[in-house]
Amino acid sequence: METDVSYWFVCGADMDPTKVRETYPGARFVARARLAELVDGIDGPAELWGILIAAPGSSIQGAGNHAVITDDGRSFHAHVGGDGRPSGEPTAVVAAARYWELPPAYVHRLAGAITEHEA
Repeated sequence: METDVSYWFVCGADMDPTKVRETYPGARFVARARLAELVDGIDGPAELWGILIAAPGSSIQGAGNHAVITDDGRSFHAHVGGDGRPSGEPTAVVAAARYWELPPAYVHRLAGAITEHEA
């Protein structure tokens, strides 16, 4: 078990690897993950996917402790980076989701939201 480590759930454009390194120095990727609770989405409550990282220390402030479930079924309690929503430029959000190979149905839903927004 790791000591002096904080787990963080990061989503949206905040998952960009460069941004992760800048925001969470020394962090390491743990797994792709989703918030255990549903969030208000485009079409009502939906799953929110992102990545779970382990950052040394606990000095970085976040939105609190939330249950997350990794894509391989492990459960963690993690702080939520940003505002807990997939924020950022829409194309950057989709690019980050593709980079981390989030579930294809989730990426497709994100990409569809961009198309609907641009229409």
